[in-house]
Amino acid sequence: MEQNPLQHILEYNLDLGKTKPDTVHRDETYCPFCDVAHLKHILEKRGRMIWLENAYPVLKDSWQTLIIETNDCNGEFSDYDPEYATKLIQFGLEKWQQVKDMGKFKSVVFYRNHGYMSGGTIHHPHSQIVGFKTYDYHDDIHPYHLLGTPILTEAGIEINLSVRPIIGFYEVNLILSDKTKLDRFVRYMQVTSTYFRHSFVSFNDSYNIFFYDFPNDDKLYVKIVPRFLTNPLYVGYMIAQIANGGHSQRFIDALKKDLQKTK
Repeated sequence: MEQNPLQHILEYNLDLGKTKPDTVHRDETYCPFCDVAHLKHILEKRGRMIWLENAYPVLKDSWQTLIIETNDCNGEFSDYDPEYATKLIQFGLEKWQQVKDMGKFKSVVFYRNHGYMSGGTIHHPHSQIVGFKTYDYHDDIHPYHLLGTPILTEAGIEINLSVRPIIGFYEVNLILSDKTKLDRFVRYMQVTSTYFRHSFVSFNDSYNIFFYDFPNDDKLYVKIVPRFLTNPLYVGYMIAQIANGGHSQRFIDALKKDLQKTK
């Protein structure tokens, strides 16, 4: 069936967006996430984690919320104590499910940004949960986007390098089929994020983490993507690219070595 392309486009309020604080790209000293006393529309606090409505709802027909991950403005997910990282992801997954259970949205996305090239505007570590009233991301994102060349496989967990990337070149997919292994799964997420920040290339530490679910599938899917300038073939033609086999294998071997050190 032919799809209406307008149903796959989100309207962004640039007038409101221009008023957002930006501590990533501009030399601003005030961080609204550090100023907890003046935060509004808080939905829940759990220790250092705060779930609240986004003060700048720039996306039309959506409900935008975010999770302030910690009270450390310079904190970073890949550096968190493993126990705290697991509690954070548990909290995020719980709130993601809570929004889905509202029954108000065609789909709900859960993701986080880190770094200058990641698309975020606030340096303070946070994640976002957004419910879309008219858009279902499953129309565009499919399980085959999470398939790839194995990097590491163990009971209940698979990590692979995508062979059908959404944008290319290096998208690492982590798939959890045994929810009792969440703590180990989160540790692998941290190791992968650390690899992209410190070992992948020397000039960029930006990355995104995206969470996915699919109908009639109880697995948790996560995609971790290093961020650079988007390749022009994708911008102009939506052509994703993958690296040549030799380079991909060197990447797999290097990340696998780091993952196997995880305890």
